[in-house]
Amino acid sequence: MKNILLFLSISFLNSTSSTDYSGSWVSSGDNFQNTLTLEKIDGTQNIYKFSFNGWRISYDTFTKQDIRFSGEMKDEVFLIEIKQEKAIYSDDGREFEEGWELYLEGEERCKVYFEFDDYLIKVKTFDCSFIYGGYGVSFDGDYLR
Repeated sequence: MKNILLFLSISFLNSTSSTDYSGSWVSSGDNFQNTLTLEKIDGTQNIYKFSFNGWRISYDTFTKQDIRFSGEMKDEVFLIEIKQEKAIYSDDGREFEEGWELYLEGEERCKVYFEFDDYLIKVKTFDCSFIYGGYGVSFDGDYLR
């Protein structure tokens, strides 16, 4: 009996999350809304393609009015692997077409950090402003199904 309990304890500790996070998750407020979409990659246990689509209303000093700015991260390269309820995406390894650069020389590349819970995904971004969205657009926040 002791061996069975030991085996079950070890199996439980080594198991990976069986939660499927596929689908749409939303973070919203009075002046913004972001949708995170996760698609599980067939044949994998914890690898997902992700995309963000969002908008934010910000005051534009040029037009002197509130403007709805949009943002999007949507491409086949946006993949994450969830390990211990966390995942990271970075543009560091991203290759761009010859002659075309998204970043200036020496500029930090976009990084997206995810923390997963059964009912909530926390997202924090670094160096993504103006790369994937308009003025004031950020994909940071708590996302609910």
